[in-house]
Amino acid sequence: MASYKILDGAMGSELIKNGLRLPNHIWSADANIQHPKLVQKIHRQYVDAGADYIITNTFRTSPRAYQKIGLNRTKACQMAEKSLMQAVEHAKNAADADTKIMGSIAPLEDCYKPELFPGSDSALSEFSQLGYWMAETEVDILILETMNSMEETGAGLCALKDIDLPIWVSFVLKDENHLLSGDRLADALNMLNNFQIEMVLLNCSPLGRTKRAVDNIVDNWSNNWGIYPNLGRGEPSPDGCIAEYEPMEKYLSVVEYALNSGASVVGGCCGSSYEHIAEIKKLRYNFAE
Repeated sequence: MASYKILDGAMGSELIKNGLRLPNHIWSADANIQHPKLVQKIHRQYVDAGADYIITNTFRTSPRAYQKIGLNRTKACQMAEKSLMQAVEHAKNAADADTKIMGSIAPLEDCYKPELFPGSDSALSEFSQLGYWMAETEVDILILETMNSMEETGAGLCALKDIDLPIWVSFVLKDENHLLSGDRLADALNMLNNFQIEMVLLNCSPLGRTKRAVDNIVDNWSNNWGIYPNLGRGEPSPDGCIAEYEPMEKYLSVVEYALNSGASVVGGCCGSSYEHIAEIKKLRYNFAE
């Protein structure tokens, strides 16, 4: 527990709390271009609170997302690349010398709707493009996050396998035993053994579900793992707007349970803030004492 690292917290729900109305489809990607100071400020708050890793605001910086707002393929690629590059720059500007920058690559359609996966052929091409752009920016780590099915996770990993960067994978859950697609978490973890994966995480699932799934991780994964749960009550909100938040005490109890079970990385997803990250850092100090 003493050696655990701290991941940052939410970006999208923090942008909303700061008064932004996130557009459909491209969601938080627009803020990289229209509100760069705010994106950098949120990153910096996490760094100051104690985050060892910050995740780039690239959850929707994809050509597919930009095409959905009416841009043709060429313009969508240009805007997606611009937003992605600026997102990484904002993270780097906020980071300290020891902060690791993680390039986020999300499901191509909707992280909560695995049935919308466009198929492996499209996914290989699109994930490869995103991975190539990320590699150009010289991020420290690539993270496939909020992955909801084995099929899309496998396609993403195949697309990224030749990129010389550490790969992390994070899953979102239907229940403690299954991904949103219905695939068994144990099977998904077993699949990852076919790739060079540095870290496995659970993210954007409610606190109770995340806690129950910790034992599943322990039983089926022998390498590094961690959690960064959703702080909203009930099921995750598709648009990032959270009506009711779980109390800090409940969040910290789940984090402590994960750490005592062997987690090496902990942080927060939607609904978390720099205050949650600061409390995790206090846990580290308290344990060291």
